[in-house]
Amino acid sequence: FFDDLTTLLTAQLSHSDGIRGFFVNYLSGEEEGTAADDDVVPPPLVNAIEAVENTKDLVSLAAMNVIMPTAMTTMHTDPGLQKASTQTAKRGIKVFQHLGQTDKYRVEVQEVTTAILAAAGESNGTDDEEAKEFWRNFFTKWGYKEQQSNDIVAALKSIHL
Repeated sequence: FFDDLTTLLTAQLSHSDGIRGFFVNYLSGEEEGTAADDDVVPPPLVNAIEAVENTKDLVSLAAMNVIMPTAMTTMHTDPGLQKASTQTAKRGIKVFQHLGQTDKYRVEVQEVTTAILAAAGESNGTDDEEAKEFWRNFFTKWGYKEQQSNDIVAALKSIHL
């Protein structure tokens, strides 16, 4: 069973549309107690993540799945939507943290995290101006203000890499 699931997940995570679709389904389900709520990333997902060849898309989209729901926790005014965003952010943090703790992804996760922190106004930035600009534009595109930037910084700093 796990081998079949790993094979399916590996195929889905092999391209950006599949990664996006996976994250939408895995991270944003309203029910609690799903595999996404376990203390650790499930073994079939761990194996699929290790098999991914295009690490850049996976890391970038995983980062977005920390940033976006984190920002939405204070942008939403509806308590139900705030709760759902908090849950999605928590799940996204778990996946992003897992990536950052693996040899394959560690450096890339650290670079993306540093660029996001720089875009959010953290003084310990990056020399990668292109990455910083990408994330600044991302923040602007989605209308993130000081509160959202502060929330994103706190979320990223809570991740143990």
